[in-house]
Amino acid sequence: MTAEVYTYIGAGGKTTSIFARARQERAAGRRVAVVTTTHMKHPSRWFVPAALPAGWQGQWRRDGIIVVGQEGLNGKITWPGEDVYLRLCAAADVVLVEGDGSRRLPLKVMGPHEPVIPANSRDVYCLAGLSAVGRIVKDVCFRWELLHLNPEAVVTERLLAYIVEAGCLARIGSWKDRTTVVLNQADDERRQQAGKRILSGLSRPGIVTTYPVEMREAK
Repeated sequence: MTAEVYTYIGAGGKTTSIFARARQERAAGRRVAVVTTTHMKHPSRWFVPAALPAGWQGQWRRDGIIVVGQEGLNGKITWPGEDVYLRLCAAADVVLVEGDGSRRLPLKVMGPHEPVIPANSRDVYCLAGLSAVGRIVKDVCFRWELLHLNPEAVVTERLLAYIVEAGCLARIGSWKDRTTVVLNQADDERRQQAGKRILSGLSRPGIVTTYPVEMREAK
């Protein structure tokens, strides 16, 4: 397998981050494949069915990016299967993996069988959305009950840090040592500064990011 594999987990912009990275890699002349190990929203472009119909490599050469998966329910795609995944890893320069779902909320706690990180991943990125700060736990955090959080509590910087630590980093085993935290949705100076303060107290290094609205929608 020759591809560099990077897995994105958590909430608050995984898919946007993946496609932003895909475009960056394509601009550098690299062929990119995107997959999910669970399920993700059916992309508006670049999709190739897991059956890999005739001509799929021509589409790859033309577009530089392909998204491969099986057609799922409710407008989702799912894992393409091990054989197809290995073929992609052998042919691509970069494979970007979405390793869990988040119900489109800015925060989440990993479930008992999450995330699903391919064994050949080079690095993992754990995302959380800064838009959650100042809002009510039950409105912004998927599976909050697994951490026995007060559903009516307001998400503070300290609580967001706790959700990242206890809800993600503490639940991914040895992958933690390869994980970078990404605090996304830093749409203004206030959130950017909050993100920096949160990162300073975490057990893993990280970055603070934001994406323009048009990029969030262009998936």
